[in-house]
Amino acid sequence: MGARTVIDQWKYHAVIVCGLWIGFGSASAETAYVTDSLQLGVHQLPDTSDRAFTQLKSGERVETSEENRYRIRVTLKDGRTGWVKKNYLVTKKPAILRVAEVEQERDEAIAELKSLASGLKGREARISEIEVQLAAREAGAEAEMDELVQLRVENVDLAERLAVYAFSVPGTLFFVAAAASFVVGFLLSWWWFDHRARLRHGGFRIH
Repeated sequence: MGARTVIDQWKYHAVIVCGLWIGFGSASAETAYVTDSLQLGVHQLPDTSDRAFTQLKSGERVETSEENRYRIRVTLKDGRTGWVKKNYLVTKKPAILRVAEVEQERDEAIAELKSLASGLKGREARISEIEVQLAAREAGAEAEMDELVQLRVENVDLAERLAVYAFSVPGTLFFVAAAASFVVGFLLSWWWFDHRARLRHGGFRIH
């Protein structure tokens, strides 16, 4: 019974010590970062005397809660919680993280510049294509204008020639009409005499 009582008392005191250890400090949640060039072990026990179940790399972000004199409880990205040495956590982003962000911003700016340069080249190519098309259209318009001028000159020439022959056209038409009338009259006369001759001789043609 005496040994069991000693063990129970030891457990009781251990629980009290752990409770006091955990109870030190503030319990409000804050954001903290692991300092530069470090791999920080995360432990289950508040005194970090056990083996670390995972490692935090420099610049990794965690959420802090309760703390004691030397350790602080953190919540990892996957939701697990553990204890780390709080001297290796800072509230401001460490240099390695700031450098990574600057490099990312630089890479994004370079990518945007490349995209703008590519778009500019495409627009310049389109402008050159439009300029070539406009030059071709202007050349075609000049050729059409020359053709139009030539047609106008030819029209003026034809109008002048028609004016010259205006008085000779009625005489020519008169002679053509007279010749046509003579031919038609001759054919009608021949048909009439032939028709009369057939009537006289019973429908037979007599030459």
